Amino acid sequence: MTITSASSLFVAHREERLQAFALASVAGYVDAHSLLRFHVYASFMSGNTTRGGVDLSGGLPWNTALNLLAVLFFVVGAFLGAVLLYSRERAARFGTLAVTLGLLVVDMLAGAVHPSPWLSVALLSAAMGCLNSTVTRIGGQPINIGYVSGELYKLAEHLALAYRNLPVEHSEGPTDTHLRRAALIASMWGMFLAGALAGGLAEHSLPAVGLWIPVAVLIAVLAIRIGRSWPPVIQSHAATAE
Repeated sequence: MTITSASSLFVAHREERLQAFALASVAGYVDAHSLLRFHVYASFMSGNTTRGGVDLSGGLPWNTALNLLAVLFFVVGAFLGAVLLYSRERAARFGTLAVTLGLLVVDMLAGAVHPSPWLSVALLSAAMGCLNSTVTRIGGQPINIGYVSGELYKLAEHLALAYRNLPVEHSEGPTDTHLRRAALIASMWGMFLAGALAGGLAEHSLPAVGLWIPVAVLIAVLAIRIGRSWPPVIQSHAATAE
């Protein structure tokens, strides 16, 4: 790998990292928002499954139904995100973000007109399911935006492989080490935690803020992706004009 290509690779991965960090904070924020308002997770489906079983055993069928509704619509959102991810490149790049953003905006509008925990849980869970397809890897490292348990397992696995002094499979260069990948995953976890903290503070201190913060972050990330796509289009139009 030449110095130029390595530099370009670093810049590309830096942009992927920044976007993934921003989106992980969105997942943490929305999860905290949903938990505090509706007592249901928007992205932690293991928790909803456990709570559903516990509530059912305690004779709380409506609570169980709300938790399982979140699971159902998370799967629906993840399905939609995967369909967009494996479609045309342009749709994959913008579609998942646009759908996630749209679902959050619809929840905000619906909540302002006629609040319904059932509708909100469905919309928020679908949004978080779709969010997982917005960034699926950073360089050679697969990631899951909202799947904290899976990310922590990958973190421990990289630490174990580093301890055993084993090489990184499909390494992208001498700086691509298990410890660096572990640090990347730890950073993703930290951003999820920061988002959850922000969501909790907003809900406790400024509940009127609602979902405006994650919506603003999603708009910013979407604008960056759109901005990155325009130069080639403009250049092609200029070439045609000449």
